Amino acid sequence: MRRSCAASLAMFIFASGIAQAQPAAPPAACLRQDMVLGWAVVNDRTLVVTDRVGKTFTVSLLPGCRNLKFNQRLAFSAFSGTGLACLGHNDYVLVPPGGGDPGQRCLIAGIQSGAVPDANTPHS
Repeated sequence: MRRSCAASLAMFIFASGIAQAQPAAPPAACLRQDMVLGWAVVNDRTLVVTDRVGKTFTVSLLPGCRNLKFNQRLAFSAFSGTGLACLGHNDYVLVPPGGGDPGQRCLIAGIQSGAVPDANTPHS
């Protein structure tokens, strides 16, 4: 009995040491719909968005949208219906019709803090 208690205690100390050694996950990027200030199109699958406090976010889009660099307006929409929610996977970017192209609804694949290095000057 003493041996199993000692072994259990040793396993607990070893396991808790491993758990503490792992780095904490970075906080999720929170781009609020009502905080979008400007954006730049990197390509038809990547946008760099700036919010009203100057933070930049890289927004990855699912395939299917085209000619985003020719649009002067974009709208960001969250499924929550309020501007207070963080945009995320399966929310979307609305692209109005223009220049012979129909309107588009581009699904968001993911959002990360920071900008990609080859981003253009943001639109406002």
